[in-house]
Amino acid sequence: MREISLYAGREWLEMLPLSDAFKQLRNDIWLRNYVHQSVNGVDAFLTRCAGFDKGLGLVVAFEQPWALDWQLQMARQNISDMQLVVFDNSRNTDMRARIAQVCAAHDVPYLGLPENPTRHVNRSHGFAMNWAYHNVVKAIKPVSFAFIDHDMIPVLPSSCFKSLRKQPVYGLINASDWAWQLWAGYCAFDYAHVAGRDLNFLYDFSNGLDTGGRNWKPVYSHLKREQLAFANREFWDVVDPYSGGQASVEMVDDTWFHIGNISYNDVFKQKAELCQNLAKALASGRDWLSLRASAA
Repeated sequence: MREISLYAGREWLEMLPLSDAFKQLRNDIWLRNYVHQSVNGVDAFLTRCAGFDKGLGLVVAFEQPWALDWQLQMARQNISDMQLVVFDNSRNTDMRARIAQVCAAHDVPYLGLPENPTRHVNRSHGFAMNWAYHNVVKAIKPVSFAFIDHDMIPVLPSSCFKSLRKQPVYGLINASDWAWQLWAGYCAFDYAHVAGRDLNFLYDFSNGLDTGGRNWKPVYSHLKREQLAFANREFWDVVDPYSGGQASVEMVDDTWFHIGNISYNDVFKQKAELCQNLAKALASGRDWLSLRASAA
């Protein structure tokens, strides 16, 4: 929650600080109950994860097996220092079964999360991230870990962990007038740095922060922002190698293609043909850079 002194007089007249405090308390109680729930298979999942000698990349999957399949396929090719593990936040049982099959096909650990009690997009995602952190990361204690959105495709060789050799966190920054955070879809942490802190991956709208924003106080507020390096975000024009049409796509850290907005509002249906054609081209041996409009 935003510092009390940062609320304007008009906001006090509207009783906004009291409303924000109530919502935060409600969310924390709700979250505490969710995080304490157990699921079948967690012990075997922990045993398998403990055997990896790489940092963990935590993927919260939701209803999109095709995108996850592409992500895992490209990760095998372009990520060498991160072991992806999948936490399924899907509501549809058929989708959960399909996502589990995708993970099995790629030999990637899969764990179905407890049924999420909320339909609020940001809250649901934050609950899932918190469950994964408190029940798996804290048990495994990896040297480093990252949260990667399920629609982030590593189309070029990439490592967000390299930056952790020089700083305790790395990712795509999201800043407001009062605070800053790392975007929940691409954020990496040195575990030793955050282990003793009370991490919370819920949003903090009162501070102008999205999912993961509650980590402002325990983590980000103690860091000197001007001394940190962050991932970049750009839009590239690419050419559909089969239709010949051009499209603008979001790139993160110059190496990750972010499909974007494919979970709760299912915009993926509008992007499916382009994504499938790009995936087909890469599978046939095309290089991602050759698909840029300027290179075509």
